[in-house]
Amino acid sequence: MKIPGEYIAGFIDGEGCFTIVISKHKAKKLGVDARLHFQIEVRSDDLEILQNIQETIDCGRIYYLSYERYGWHPHVELKISSFPEITDKLIPFLTKFPLRAKKRFSYECFLQAVEIFKRKEHLTLEGIEKLREIRKNMNQFSKKLSSVG
Repeated sequence: MKIPGEYIAGFIDGEGCFTIVISKHKAKKLGVDARLHFQIEVRSDDLEILQNIQETIDCGRIYYLSYERYGWHPHVELKISSFPEITDKLIPFLTKFPLRAKKRFSYECFLQAVEIFKRKEHLTLEGIEKLREIRKNMNQFSKKLSSVG
């Protein structure tokens, strides 16, 4: 069932996570691999809302996560990691239905990273360093905002 875009933007403001992943990778020329991810993780009894978000945005995959070893309730995650889905579905959606809370600052950093990927700079050491710098700053906004006042 499709749901209102404003509702999804609010849900992302509360539960969404924009991530730049940089990991060692022996098969890559630089020895590292960079990827972009967006995800929303909730308890599995909220699976239906993730399915509705997935249908409305028209992208992403849902994964089932077990936290049994911690004694936690199982979780589900909607993850968008395909670059075409990020650029052709997620970004246009969030342009139409903008984030309004502090998560928008992380999203703005994420957009900077997307531009690095579009220019294929993530395939250079300089580009990887730019991504590391962006990643370092991504979640600083919430700390700055909470220390004001």
